Amino acid sequence: MARKRSPRNAGKTADQLEEALVSLDRSRGPLFIEKRSTSEEAEHRPSECCQRPHNKMRISELEAIDIARAFNEKPHLKGKTEEVLERLGQAIHFLRDNRRPQAFNCPLLEKGRCMVHRVAKPIECLSYDREDDKISHEARRSIERRDQLNESLFGEDWDYRVIPFMLIRYLLDEDGPAMGSCGSSMRKEQHRNDRPPKKTRTDNNR
Repeated sequence: MARKRSPRNAGKTADQLEEALVSLDRSRGPLFIEKRSTSEEAEHRPSECCQRPHNKMRISELEAIDIARAFNEKPHLKGKTEEVLERLGQAIHFLRDNRRPQAFNCPLLEKGRCMVHRVAKPIECLSYDREDDKISHEARRSIERRDQLNESLFGEDWDYRVIPFMLIRYLLDEDGPAMGSCGSSMRKEQHRNDRPPKKTRTDNNR
């Protein structure tokens, strides 16, 4: 298994990281809406797209942190980290630790579906059309926003690698940025806090 690396964002505050994770989750919203407007089936890519030789998906550090946080937090993912780590280890045997696209079986694929589809799905996994791998204007905007968020946290040389190498460093991180709520949870909490308080019967009688 790959050697554990020290996360590179130690100089950034927890608030900056959390703001970036929330913004990353907001970038997914238009892509889900876009896919649902086509059909329910269009929201999910065929599972073969997530396997060798087709799958060469790369993710950013921020996306890897978001996924790792989801595994530490979400009830449906708790207890599944070890099996994902095992699949990560198997995938890494066929890969080189660099930024180039390389084919692999996605370790986040379970029974033909993405384990983090609704909570921390990588932007580019949502962006590509299931049939011809074209991306829309909205998808390009979401990718650009993801890149901006990573640059704001990690600088111009922010990292971008195939899922196994990027994700394993944060799933093995027990006391760093992978600890905490994922972006989707924090955004929902913000939404609840922004709602006006419900009027009581006393308020209506004033």
